[in-house]
Amino acid sequence: MEAAAPPVTTGSNTMADLFGRAAAIHGEHTFARHKAGDEWRDVSYAQAWDTIREIGLGLIDLGVQGGDRVCILANTRPEWSFCDFGAASAGAVVVPIYQTNSPKECEWVAGNSEAVAVIAEDAAQVAKILEVRENLPSLRHIIVIEPVGADPSAIALDDVRERGRAGDAADLRARMDVVKPDDPFTIIYTSGTTGPPKGCVLTHGNYRSMLDMCTSLSVLRGGAEADVIYLSCRSRTRSRC
Repeated sequence: MEAAAPPVTTGSNTMADLFGRAAAIHGEHTFARHKAGDEWRDVSYAQAWDTIREIGLGLIDLGVQGGDRVCILANTRPEWSFCDFGAASAGAVVVPIYQTNSPKECEWVAGNSEAVAVIAEDAAQVAKILEVRENLPSLRHIIVIEPVGADPSAIALDDVRERGRAGDAADLRARMDVVKPDDPFTIIYTSGTTGPPKGCVLTHGNYRSMLDMCTSLSVLRGGAEADVIYLSCRSRTRSRC
């Protein structure tokens, strides 16, 4: 049996410029496969990068600066990854919030991290943040993936992407270029079983090292269809991707 070709690496040093480099290499190859109703749909690297770039530029247009914290409060779904990479490409630090957290638990993570934006999945998650918003002085924007029924103060993710489409790609490139391996990439909060959750800061270099390890151990098999991410999506709406 012929051995699979080794995976092609992007040569990136951070997670900020990783996806753009990957899209340039893999293009129309499938990046992720997710379910919409009973149908599996493929998202190519090129399609995913279009979305990620729009989100990154949209966040810049909203005033998100390099090093700012951006929370994501949502179930596992394609948009989670797009927002994660989009925020990172804009130089922001991603702070996940457990989708089952109570409003007070959300307040602790968003407040302790001094998040300037929260990307929430739907109306129910937006309502959690609104309940405690007066206690979040750093929070400037609530963005919602599924805007149906959500408070009108929340900005639809599609609108953020629309802002991004009008942006200058050079602005995103400039953000990516100044990110260094020692800069924070994400802050992951503990479950808080022995007290208030503590934020574990992981740098871009941390994550790059894990990817390099996967390559050295041949975890990735390479090839057009060898490594595809399957995402289970709770969305009741159709993905734009």
